[in-house]
Amino acid sequence: MSEKSKSMNPGVGCDVSACKYNTVDCHCSAERISVQNEKANTKGETYCSTFCPRGTC
Repeated sequence: MSEKSKSMNPGVGCDVSACKYNTVDCHCSAERISVQNEKANTKGETYCSTFCPRGTC
């Protein structure tokens, strides 16, 4: 893991405990994030394509 990916992104919260980028205090530590679904009308219709299951990426 690079030094950049270890740092927290304070503006992005994350509640997905199964994602390797989720920090202990529920923030995203990914260097960049990508949220998908160009036809989304609600937040429930979007998803984070940066998600990576712990131990697999």
